[in-house]
Amino acid sequence: MTLVGARRQLEELQKTEFALRHASGALEFDAVTLAPPGNRLARSHTLGVLGEASLKLISSAEGIRLLDFLTEHLDQLTPPERRSVQLLNRSGEILRHVNLEEYLSFRKLSNEAESAWAIAQERSDFSMLEPWLGRLFAAARRIASLTLPDRPAYDFWLDFNEEGLTEERCARYFSSLRELTAPLLAKALELEAPDCSMLNVRVPPLYQQRIAHANMDALGVDSNRCRLAFSDHPFTVAFSRYDVRICTRYIPESFTTSLYGVIHECGHALYELNTAESLQYTRLGTGVSMGVHESQSRFYENMIGRSLPWTEFMWPTLVRNIPELAESTPRDFYRAVNAVRRTPLRSDADEVSYGMHIILRFELERALLDGELTIHDAPDAWNELSEKYLGCRPANDAEGILQDSHWASGQIGYFPAYAIGTAASAQLMDVIRRQIDVDSALREGRPDEINSWLREHVWRFGALYPPMELMERAMGGTLDMKYYADYLSDKLSEVYGVSF
Repeated sequence: MTLVGARRQLEELQKTEFALRHASGALEFDAVTLAPPGNRLARSHTLGVLGEASLKLISSAEGIRLLDFLTEHLDQLTPPERRSVQLLNRSGEILRHVNLEEYLSFRKLSNEAESAWAIAQERSDFSMLEPWLGRLFAAARRIASLTLPDRPAYDFWLDFNEEGLTEERCARYFSSLRELTAPLLAKALELEAPDCSMLNVRVPPLYQQRIAHANMDALGVDSNRCRLAFSDHPFTVAFSRYDVRICTRYIPESFTTSLYGVIHECGHALYELNTAESLQYTRLGTGVSMGVHESQSRFYENMIGRSLPWTEFMWPTLVRNIPELAESTPRDFYRAVNAVRRTPLRSDADEVSYGMHIILRFELERALLDGELTIHDAPDAWNELSEKYLGCRPANDAEGILQDSHWASGQIGYFPAYAIGTAASAQLMDVIRRQIDVDSALREGRPDEINSWLREHVWRFGALYPPMELMERAMGGTLDMKYYADYLSDKLSEVYGVSF
């Protein structure tokens, strides 16, 4: 094998992998938007074939030989090629130690468990999911021990989901986050809450959709390369920088769900739409990690969307589509959407309590994976931690341990990225504010400068750098929870009219 030939094979392998991922993504998007329910069996078969073909690209004897050869010649590759080889090796690491059939069995088990979760969640009955979770966590422990026997299982899965993340780093972050934000949460809950009655207005889906499109256009989302669709659960999927889809849901009795959900998804979409064109069709042409992705989505949802300047800019659009809001002011609305409240549901959490929801999940999944907590005892442990960290107890399993599908879908070690990305968003904004008059830009509906800064320092790099390296380059230093706490303190002082 020559270096010239190997580099050509690397390019072709990535193009093939991209095509398989594109096809799978299109099928999965179709499944949750327009596909009839009867299509499920055929779709599952096709997705299974595509998924296996993608795995075999890097786990076959030919794929392993190629990656081994390129790894031996890393110093002769370009930086993007080196990073692509590194990421391909990461993807194939499990399959060098775990039989392909066993790993595919784990993925199949995850799909089946997710279906079981949907039924259990609907009936609020954890016992219907318990056997599935037991098998999943057992399989996850085995895969971790076979792949990296010298590392704790939880470290393996944290790094699997967020490159470079460890239990020790999470514990350090969350200890600081809890210490800095728990007093803010406690104080806010003692104060008289702002009037939130205006948020109970019933808004038909058509008007919510108009507001969503107005926000997308104002935030600079390219409508030629991004579309808004409807699904039961909000998400963003990127097939490439040329085709990104945002999905939302419209709840007439809760219009802010879509309002801020779409702005959140705009952050994900802008990241994907602005990766460098030279990185397309490679492993690098997409967001590097969920943690970095969340830093962008929470940046737009909270730092921009829930800010007073953006509320003032969007107010005419809101009132035009929701006439009942004319009786209120932008400041009234701003205070209402930033009010702190007790809720056992992560999806309904305010910015101050959100970190506590993630800390709860971090502590539980660590204990479950380490064997310190049994699956059977998990619901009670969940409820106890809810009371400890959130000051409220779930009324049932659906409000408690069954509210998220992540564990059932095999996403163990995934939750911490939400809190890390959220904290990083505040640190990014702190850097941006030193260079740009953010409030004036938002009040006038001119986020272009902010978008340009993020494009230059985050978006264009795609997955070229490891997550933490990328963020430290952009933030000008290591992640520090103090920035997030300071941001919350300033916002709460404005919302509640007292110093925090």
